Amino acid sequence: MADSHRILLLTTGGTIAGRVSKLAYGGSVLPNTAGLESLLGPTVAHLNARLAVDISVDTLAVADIDSSNATPALWCDLVTSIGENYDEFDAFVITHGTNTLGYTCAALSFALLNPSKPIVLTGSQVPAGIPGSDAQLNLENALRIATWNRQRSHPPIRGVVAVFGSQILPGTRVKKNSEFAYDAFQSFASNSIGRIGRIVDIDETSLVRHNSYLSTHRYPLAFRRAELLCEPEFDMRIASLTAFPGMSAEVLESVLASDVRALVLRAYGAGDVSDTLFEPFRLLKARKVPVVVTTQAPNGRSTFQANDAGFRLAQEGLAIPAYDMSIEAMTTKLGWLLSKMVRGDLSYSQLCDQMMADLRGEIHARWEVEI
Repeated sequence: MADSHRILLLTTGGTIAGRVSKLAYGGSVLPNTAGLESLLGPTVAHLNARLAVDISVDTLAVADIDSSNATPALWCDLVTSIGENYDEFDAFVITHGTNTLGYTCAALSFALLNPSKPIVLTGSQVPAGIPGSDAQLNLENALRIATWNRQRSHPPIRGVVAVFGSQILPGTRVKKNSEFAYDAFQSFASNSIGRIGRIVDIDETSLVRHNSYLSTHRYPLAFRRAELLCEPEFDMRIASLTAFPGMSAEVLESVLASDVRALVLRAYGAGDVSDTLFEPFRLLKARKVPVVVTTQAPNGRSTFQANDAGFRLAQEGLAIPAYDMSIEAMTTKLGWLLSKMVRGDLSYSQLCDQMMADLRGEIHARWEVEI
């Protein structure tokens, strides 16, 4: 008898469930979550025929939204649903819109500290039921990864990953690079966990590294619900601005007059800002408003180690360099830590330190050495 493998499919809406403008498809009636569920029959039957696994999939509708409307409430609902069903299922698959898929992947990576089971997110560029749709392929590939631990013994796939097109991506590195291509997502500034096509081609070094964050000296892997550590609180009172030549100090000072509790600034080069912004940075520090500085260079790193402006930010402790974190990872991580600071569980300086600590594979903070 084949081994049984229970998967919980959590649906949230998005393109894969038909959450797109009807005008884009000639005013036709688009499928909904029921249409998505109709894909499960042939997909599960194919996998059961191919693998020595008796797969069963239960579905749970968590939301039905365009992912542009995703909020931390959705992240909390997903964490709660996974926690409540942790003992009954071997793996979890989440269908999600592509616009904020990277944010949800990163948020779940921080909120779920030690899952031993795969939590696989996927979506599609074209709705299910529309010619050219990639929905069934992506759903099937997500289910293939959700059953990986029953097919192979070493190394297992654990925690939050995304499966989209031919890519298997770690949760804190999911970056949307195209609104059109079927391979819409890549691993930001890091290797992917692997590729999926005719076969599943795993990069074992990347996978072992991804898994290593889920068991530490503070907590073991959670094989049962009672062991699963969940911290799904986020404070997203964060301003996100882009620096430009001629940007006035008043723009940053306006943050002080609002209820904003943290700031992300996309600066130049390796995290360089104009001299005119230093005084508002000092005011923000005095108010204990954390400032994370990233770079506008698509493949760059914000290190504060290349030019005078960055060195000065570092010397005065005015900002936190983002290094190679994606905007999705740094924003959700900042909101996650900010909630702890507001509760009094972290100090301002501890938050700054934690932003530069590698908690889930989201950051490689390297010091440059001149030779």
